[in-house]
Amino acid sequence: MSGAPKRSGLSEGTRPRDPTWLPSAHARRAFLPEPQDQAQRLISSVTALWPSGSSLEVPLGTTATLALLPLADPASPEFGHDVAVLEPSDLMVVLRHLWGHLWLGRPYLVERAQLLWRWLADPSPQTAEAVTELTHHLFRGGILEFGADPRRYLATDLLGRLMQQLNSRGEKSRRGAFHTPDVVTDHMVEYFTDDLAPGTVLGEPAAGSGAIWRAQARLLHDTSRDPAVYRWIAAEVDPLAAAVLGANALLWRLGPDVLIACADALAGDSGLAQAQRERDSATARRDEVRRNPPNSIA
Repeated sequence: MSGAPKRSGLSEGTRPRDPTWLPSAHARRAFLPEPQDQAQRLISSVTALWPSGSSLEVPLGTTATLALLPLADPASPEFGHDVAVLEPSDLMVVLRHLWGHLWLGRPYLVERAQLLWRWLADPSPQTAEAVTELTHHLFRGGILEFGADPRRYLATDLLGRLMQQLNSRGEKSRRGAFHTPDVVTDHMVEYFTDDLAPGTVLGEPAAGSGAIWRAQARLLHDTSRDPAVYRWIAAEVDPLAAAVLGANALLWRLGPDVLIACADALAGDSGLAQAQRERDSATARRDEVRRNPPNSIA
């Protein structure tokens, strides 16, 4: 996986769409609601647009990808119009390239999150059209501004709450856990995150989508400590929740030392040894790509 979305030439070869429906980044920021309210509006947009009973990975993956655009390029809210004019097939290319770009920096987390993006390899025309419509709604709701502002993306677990809402339409009994309210996790971590030295392990044996991690990262950020200098270790038995946790680790800027085991730690299998092997393998693959780029000439 390689490549990155580029601001120049995004609309080359496309039939331009009218982007006037999208306010400027300045206007969007000026009228954003409070983070919790914004997250709920974004979730409501997704659940209203996406048909019940269909795959959860596509709407979750679309939301995650757009929220992560500012991680690839902090200026992405300013060029939202360039993305807004893309035809569906071209938008799919940009979204694929985003994950390729992120893979070069955090290969393990991108591979852990693969349930959220692997459908981008060959989406049907109908899926591409639906994702384009969803993208426009999320842009109007300020998803780029949400993903660019730590005061917003650390205030609530947007992806975890969205997963719960989508689950509640018929799959909760299969998929599992309920989302812990943000106010509860924010209060819980106040007693455990006061005097943490850099490099301290922050572990969670039944992580879900990362409610505790988010609260810890928010408290660290709010007290002028960088979450990226800590070690984050978790286990989660549900593959989709583990994928969302991988995307959240990117969104919350948890740094390079993150390990997520897809295993039932409460049943005695931590899965951490396997997760460590997966992280080492992903890093080795990325390093090989850096040494020998696919388009290099021998």
